[in-house]
Amino acid sequence: MDSNKKVNVTFRMEQELREVIECIAKEESRSFSNQLNVALEEWLSIKNELHPQFLEDIRDSLESGQPEPAWKG
Repeated sequence: MDSNKKVNVTFRMEQELREVIECIAKEESRSFSNQLNVALEEWLSIKNELHPQFLEDIRDSLESGQPEPAWKG
């Protein structure tokens, strides 16, 4: 399987969000599509970095008997 193969994806978004992304794309000399790819890649990277810590915080809060994870406080 070619990991660089591009696929089309269609979804709906709020007009205001689209306008913000278009503005950012213009500032960074990117196409709208490329800016969406960059944003999604950055989000996945952040999620992958933070997710293990969230799980650890949830486990700690369950063990301590506190109803909310420490990262919420």
